[in-house]
Amino acid sequence: MWVFWPALALVSFVLHFIWEYVQCEAFFVHLRAPASMAAMLSATLGDLVLTALAWLGTALVSWNPRWPLQRWTPRVWLSLLGLALALSVAVELHALAMHWWRYTARAPRLPATPVSLLPVLQLVLLFPLSFGLARALTLRLSATPKPQPLKGASSWNG
Repeated sequence: MWVFWPALALVSFVLHFIWEYVQCEAFFVHLRAPASMAAMLSATLGDLVLTALAWLGTALVSWNPRWPLQRWTPRVWLSLLGLALALSVAVELHALAMHWWRYTARAPRLPATPVSLLPVLQLVLLFPLSFGLARALTLRLSATPKPQPLKGASSWNG
């Protein structure tokens, strides 16, 4: 799994950064500081923490820390999507209560809540996509043959 973690961090960072950057200005009003590049990076790093929590929660529910590299069972899917929903709603409710941001009038709301649908969709869509792409990248890199020394080439080791 040593290849998996950097692959997950890279894939997840890129996907979440793009999502944060594209939707932030149109649907969010930051109340404590402007929506700057630093704010987008901070939000993306928070998304990486949530991704790690999703891995941990799913590993505990499935009793399998290697679940991202194997075929996903219904239990894995339910855990991952349930955690995406729970984490997104919890983070948004906390941020709204702390007055870190509010939503613009254009932001669609999750029915019967003050929470925008966009952060929920972000985690519901990007958690499986991040883990799936990281898995594919890991399997591809792990299957790459190691370079072999040329026949007849001298060795530095004597």
